Amino acid sequence: MKFQIILCVVLLGVLTSCDQWTNVDQDALVARVGSHYLYLSDIERQLPVNISQKDSILLTQSAINTWAKKHLLYDQAVFNLEQSSQAVLNTLVEDYRLDLWARTFKESLVKSVIDTIVDPSLMRSYYEENQFNFALKENVMQARVIGLSKTATNLDEVSIRFQQNKEEDKQYLDSLRIQFTSYQNSDSIWYTKRSFLEQFPSIPVLSFDNYLKKSQFFFIEDSIEVYLLWVSDYRLRNENAPFQLVENTIRKIVFNQSKLEFIKQFDQEILQDAIQANKFEIYP
Repeated sequence: MKFQIILCVVLLGVLTSCDQWTNVDQDALVARVGSHYLYLSDIERQLPVNISQKDSILLTQSAINTWAKKHLLYDQAVFNLEQSSQAVLNTLVEDYRLDLWARTFKESLVKSVIDTIVDPSLMRSYYEENQFNFALKENVMQARVIGLSKTATNLDEVSIRFQQNKEEDKQYLDSLRIQFTSYQNSDSIWYTKRSFLEQFPSIPVLSFDNYLKKSQFFFIEDSIEVYLLWVSDYRLRNENAPFQLVENTIRKIVFNQSKLEFIKQFDQEILQDAIQANKFEIYP
């Protein structure tokens, strides 16, 4: 009973940060395992924001127990493991510590030095040089779509202007877009069968492959709507993927190449600078 009362007092102190547990000069001490100490600030950093008092108590108790078990196991390991094993572990820990600091520092440099906006010309050049590496896994088509009611009085004019697709025709169709049930009038968008059906779920597409015809107009209808489909282009499975479909992938590749090149150059420069400043020497 006495232990439970003490634990409750500690938990309340952690949750409320009462003056009796903290002062300006010293953080509140919450628990001890041997020579290891757990402080109030250590617990607070682990607690989510806007959590209920009940959940806070449970999470705080769990955090204290987890911290204690880690240090108890560590102390037992130090006492029981052979010196050779401890030496190996200490080397691994030190290597990891140095690597973690170095990686974090390099990432911060990359964010501050390398522009995250990749030059479109570099992306296009990479695509032209490596397009054979971007083979399609399925058929795709480049298409425009308009859906509208079968009873629309301007159906014939919309159909004609949709096929002509001159600048004045685009402006006309844009002015009527509120009347359309489906509207995508850009020639730059490519669709897989899945993405097409997701974008236009109401279109009765019996066979996606039937529409794979270049510069072809299709008039599709159901009981209440008609759909105007213009297929500008298509590519078949195993052919090179269009640039638009792999643009995001290429952007990541080109950015990572710039990042790796920067890190490689930085690693070389830091060694040379250290040698010139007499901070790094290799003894014969």
